[in-house]
Amino acid sequence: MQSHLDQPAIGVDLGGTNIVCAAVMAEARIIEKHKRPTEVPKGVEQVVANIKQCIHEVLRKAHLSLEQISGIGIGSPGPLNTRTGIVINPANLHGWHNVPLRKMIEDEFHVPVVLDNDANAAAYGEKWAGAGKGVDNLVVFTLGTGVGGGIIMDGKLLHGPDDTAGEVGHCTIDYNGYQCKCGNRGCLETYVSATGIVRRTIEAIRQGRDTIINKMVEGDLNRLTSKIVYEALEQGDALACEIFEETGRLLGVGIANIVNTLNPEMIVISGGVIQAGEHLFRPTREEVRRRAFEEPTRTAKIVPAQLGGDAGVIGAAGILVQHLTLKTPTQKNHG
Repeated sequence: MQSHLDQPAIGVDLGGTNIVCAAVMAEARIIEKHKRPTEVPKGVEQVVANIKQCIHEVLRKAHLSLEQISGIGIGSPGPLNTRTGIVINPANLHGWHNVPLRKMIEDEFHVPVVLDNDANAAAYGEKWAGAGKGVDNLVVFTLGTGVGGGIIMDGKLLHGPDDTAGEVGHCTIDYNGYQCKCGNRGCLETYVSATGIVRRTIEAIRQGRDTIINKMVEGDLNRLTSKIVYEALEQGDALACEIFEETGRLLGVGIANIVNTLNPEMIVISGGVIQAGEHLFRPTREEVRRRAFEEPTRTAKIVPAQLGGDAGVIGAAGILVQHLTLKTPTQKNHG
């Protein structure tokens, strides 16, 4: 008979715009995937119904019954409580306050369900099947609209007593810097996120810098995105090159703090910004070498993520598998 740990797990990546579900084999291979809109404005019940429908659709497409899966792992925006399975009040799930998401999914499917932060899920995905495969001590930086992160030490996600460990985007790199939506000033997120890249580019253009970016947005800076800055970089635009160079150095300041504090084997950087390649990674590595202690800097490899948009669903399934793996010996001892 097949062990529950050998059975596929369902991974759920709950985002503010879309829900992605996947059936993931024990070796971290996706066998089926489905995506549907989250529909946050329609309220909590509708979003939860969409999650359930997404899971049912993956099961249908993969020809799996509930008896044939090991359980469901969910990566959700935080803050949340991994022990109670409650999503507290995430900024991009407007109207969510203390939603018992784990229980709502358990009541529908009657299989083991685990809940974790979406950045933690993406980090665990990279550890399980991506750039960090085989690495037990790593930190993942997710550079998107904001900057999230996940910390894995001795092969396990670091949560902290309030499930807020890993908020690497909110380390301060300039105490008099940009105002952050968290209420602080000078958070790393305000500089190296997609939003931060756009902000710094607009400031430079308004100061009179010559650039093809103006032409690319037809003079309307409200249309500027970090993708457009990257496209200008590809065309050799001097300002775009400087922006990505500076982004790398600022990111390096934040990473140097992590290297000195945690002594990880690897730093994984994910998000669309990694398309910039060495325009980002070279200055990042240089800044880390300049600021962090020599020994941990030699140890810490700084690499791009490998799983792209699949990191969240793979990692959510992986967290479920790890949860069951850790739980199994205990169950046997009491059995």
